[in-house]
Amino acid sequence: MGLRTFVETDSKTELRSFEAIKKVREKYAFAIDIEICAFAQEGLTQEMKTHKLLDEALQNGANLVGGCPYKDEDPEKHIEMIFDLAQKHNVNVDFHLDFDLNPNHSSIPKVVEETIKRNYQGRVSIGHVTKLTAMSREQRKIMAQLLNEGGITLTVLPATDIFLNGRNEDSLTPRGMVNANELNKHRVSTTISSNNILNAFTPFGDASLVRMANLYANVTQLSKDQAIEEVFDMITKNAAQLLSMQVTIESGAPANFVVLEAKSAIDVIREIAQPLAGFKNGKQTFSNKKAKIYF
Repeated sequence: MGLRTFVETDSKTELRSFEAIKKVREKYAFAIDIEICAFAQEGLTQEMKTHKLLDEALQNGANLVGGCPYKDEDPEKHIEMIFDLAQKHNVNVDFHLDFDLNPNHSSIPKVVEETIKRNYQGRVSIGHVTKLTAMSREQRKIMAQLLNEGGITLTVLPATDIFLNGRNEDSLTPRGMVNANELNKHRVSTTISSNNILNAFTPFGDASLVRMANLYANVTQLSKDQAIEEVFDMITKNAAQLLSMQVTIESGAPANFVVLEAKSAIDVIREIAQPLAGFKNGKQTFSNKKAKIYF
């Protein structure tokens, strides 16, 4: 089992959060592999100390580097600097990108340009990208083709995207959440995850990817079994590929898996199946009692 966590790294927090999450990673290594992304949440070009701190985090155990171009005075320079750090330390990149409902000025073309220029295909992922929901179908197709060309994975963050977008509308409030199934048709790899849990940006949640996938499928108005199966892949196979982890259970592979109370992948998403047990390297790491009815 794996988790990617973004640790805000800037002149205010410095490396305190990073050092704390390293302790968490070590403590729970028996149950889960935690990837730490040193993350420039509050921009980069206007605060060069952040660049130094990111570099230091990458030297001391961070697994990858991330940026937030829409929070920077110079988004394109921000993207270049994050890629520079990634290349210096030979780590992957994850951007929080295009988090608004204005269809213009997307950073996708710049991210794809840098990805290809630096031969980073397959090593870049982006989250949110809610601008796509405000674009025309033809614009979305063009962006999907770019993402496919760059081998970039897109992560939808349903709870935060729905909670924060469209708040100023007093009628026909937009959903503000990307339709990942539509992107799949253009061969873009997609995943579903949580951005925040129980904080000001997302005051709900329990870290359940199954619950998040169900929310996504409901809001996207999916109903056909094939579409639901794609959603299951987004929190299993696709997510494992993003984290460079095993994708299938097969002879000789590490025994890392979760047992869910469901008969099929489709039922998992439709019914929000509950986890009964988890295993890492063949060792059981948690259990929940199966529901029991008392007559």
